[in-house]
Amino acid sequence: MIGYTSRKSGAGVLLFIVVLLLSVCLGFFLQKVAHYSLLNMEQLCEVQSVASLPDVKLGIGPITIPDSLKRSQVATRQHGNQYEFSEFNRWAGVLEKDITSVLGDNLGQLLGVEKIGFFPWMHHFKPTYRVIVDVLRLDGAIDGEAVFSVRWAISDADGKDFLAGKKSVYRQPLEDASYAALIKAESQLVAELSKEIAGELAVLVK
Repeated sequence: MIGYTSRKSGAGVLLFIVVLLLSVCLGFFLQKVAHYSLLNMEQLCEVQSVASLPDVKLGIGPITIPDSLKRSQVATRQHGNQYEFSEFNRWAGVLEKDITSVLGDNLGQLLGVEKIGFFPWMHHFKPTYRVIVDVLRLDGAIDGEAVFSVRWAISDADGKDFLAGKKSVYRQPLEDASYAALIKAESQLVAELSKEIAGELAVLVK
């Protein structure tokens, strides 16, 4: 009788564990994945103009990002050099292309430039100025701030003559502890980079 009761109790515990594991796995697979893209200044309701340069042709790129950001999961920084990549919060497209597109949209708005090409551009497109960006960091803490660190440069059409540029670091506190707030903050930082580059371009054209 004792042996039978023991076996029955053990089977009950095993069944409970199996059901629990199945519930956890099912919850994992049923959790909805959110996809994000960066917002341009118009989407952020930051409509402004630095100059009107309708005759300028602007070439954007190349834009490079670290290998750690070449993945679909959104990155958050934990402590020091520790990262976490969220399985349920992902980029809707390729981050490099997203940054390139948003930067082009922002500069077009800020400078009144209509002729914008993205690297590698078509052979018939010859930009007046070329904007090159090397992203060093684009991440943040859900309970803190977003950080965007870049080296950027403005050159001539062939990329041979350096006209302006520097290393810039931008920071933006999050509105709340959510991935949506993180992406919005990162978009605001790309807008800050856009404003800095636009200011330099406006001076160069003069």
